[in-house]
Amino acid sequence: MKSETEQLLATLEVIVGNPFICTFVWDTEEQGEFNLWNLAIAQNFVSLTDVDLAIAHWQSVERWGTPTEQTKNFEYAPPRSQRKDGWNAEIEAKRFESYQQLSQLLKAELSDLQAFKLSVPQGLSDSCEWRHQDYCVYIIIGKIADENWLCLLPTVPDQVHNKGLAQTTLTNPIKSPTTKTLELQSKIRSILAELPAITLYGYYYGAYNYTYQHQIVYAFSQSKALAIELALQSAEMLTVEKTNVEYASDEYNSQKLSQFFNANLNDRTIYTLNFWEISYNYEIGKASTGDWLGVRSLWEFEYNP
Repeated sequence: MKSETEQLLATLEVIVGNPFICTFVWDTEEQGEFNLWNLAIAQNFVSLTDVDLAIAHWQSVERWGTPTEQTKNFEYAPPRSQRKDGWNAEIEAKRFESYQQLSQLLKAELSDLQAFKLSVPQGLSDSCEWRHQDYCVYIIIGKIADENWLCLLPTVPDQVHNKGLAQTTLTNPIKSPTTKTLELQSKIRSILAELPAITLYGYYYGAYNYTYQHQIVYAFSQSKALAIELALQSAEMLTVEKTNVEYASDEYNSQKLSQFFNANLNDRTIYTLNFWEISYNYEIGKASTGDWLGVRSLWEFEYNP
């Protein structure tokens, strides 16, 4: 790590006065380019899996009607037998056929096809009362023949922020999509039209009454990392906010932290990564050394039925 970066990190560690916030540094010489996907990998949120397993999990969530299988946890929502949500074997069979069509299309049209499981590793959840260690999100990513990338995943419930993450405007860097991309997009839209959004339950007891719309979303981009980032935003799993926030209160040295960012770092950005009942917040900026520094905090939904 460069000496200038070490000095900035040492100053930042002195300023941070919140026991629930920790400092963060990204050494570009050692870790490479900084982007959201590389960050997720470095923080151990990502593990490689199989495309068929990913699609099967998307279908399982629909069958459960909840983000995780309640038989493996305490009951936090009414079982499907007690609901009147319109779900039945006929609907499940029809949606299964559409998922099979989607799987066949992706395998036929994409190269470098991969699936990843996104979840909170044990070490990052030690400081909170995390109940659903089996909660996870599966994404599928692959390259089109014209070198553009496609990423798909289901929408993600956000019970931490209650009304969902405040989304920034998504901009796709493909200024002039090629025929290949447009053709694939049309095929994806056609299949997803047969997989309309369905209502699923989060924490429902205790007057929370939380539901969300489960559906498959996607994004195209000229790079793998950005296609994933755009898709995560579409799924409401991620928000990316450029900011120059000045804190009115100096609780936990908030004002000093803000002054440090403004004086020493550029491209100040807040990444919020949402895992249903747990959310990770990365407030970072780029130093003149090319390294990135900032703070990481954890937010947790507190269930009190």
